[in-house]
Amino acid sequence: MSKFKLLKKEECVPNLHKFVVSVPDIARKVEPGQFVLIMVDEKSERIPFTLADWDEKDGTITFFVQEVGLSTTKMAFMEEKDSFYSIVGPLGEPAYVDNFGTVVLGGGCFGLGAIYSVAKKLKDLGNNIITILEAKNESRLYYEDEFRAFSDEVIFVTSDGSKGEKGHIYDVLEEMIVSQGRKIDHIKVIGCNVMMSKVSDVTKSLGNIPTYATVSTIMVDGTGMCGCCRLTYDGKTKFACVDGPEFDAHKINWDELIGIRNTSYIREESLSLQNFSPQCRSLAKILAKMNEEESI
Repeated sequence: MSKFKLLKKEECVPNLHKFVVSVPDIARKVEPGQFVLIMVDEKSERIPFTLADWDEKDGTITFFVQEVGLSTTKMAFMEEKDSFYSIVGPLGEPAYVDNFGTVVLGGGCFGLGAIYSVAKKLKDLGNNIITILEAKNESRLYYEDEFRAFSDEVIFVTSDGSKGEKGHIYDVLEEMIVSQGRKIDHIKVIGCNVMMSKVSDVTKSLGNIPTYATVSTIMVDGTGMCGCCRLTYDGKTKFACVDGPEFDAHKINWDELIGIRNTSYIREESLSLQNFSPQCRSLAKILAKMNEEESI
């Protein structure tokens, strides 16, 4: 019997799912900001997911999955009581946390859930928490009540203006700092690399406000050996899996990360997704069930 059983799955917003999985060994050791590498099945790629929450007593971990490529689409077809082929972790360095003062936390898309554990820890340390949640439109926002529970202020921003401010996290930040004159001591962002790079540009130009980003990179082994997650950081080569995934955003070579590193396999990813069908998934489940019955 697999020890990576899916206990709860919920589609929070269209194409974005919350997973609660039984992995007691990881739940006992993980710290805010760390991630796991997951394989859906034996032939799946290994995908990193920053953990949003965990329960040491129940032995569960929680993470959010946005349907993008083949493996995440396979995950979307999973049902409660299914099991993952492999979950490895916790990996990476914990997030840099302290009593900074006033902290802005920016989460976009999958990053809304991913930044949750870091936000809770920062609040426990006595920080004044301002949470900015970004999405394309109101229907894409999730985990609102959870963030309201411990944030001193929650700001919503949508691309179409359907809820909260119209624009992006970096627009709201610039407004807060320039027009409102608000003092911000520390900033953390998790989301797409383009959004995080623009946040970095804004905070660097407005006084080098300490800004940390959890980067999204291609990963294979999670130990720094494969080199797939490398990035140029302060002029040196670093590996997101062992040196990060959180880095000082002002020292990241964003042009390289966005324009070269993360676009390497777009064609292959697109082709693999096109060749996948729900029928294949259903057949695989039937065969797995037959194999299980034969082994009893």
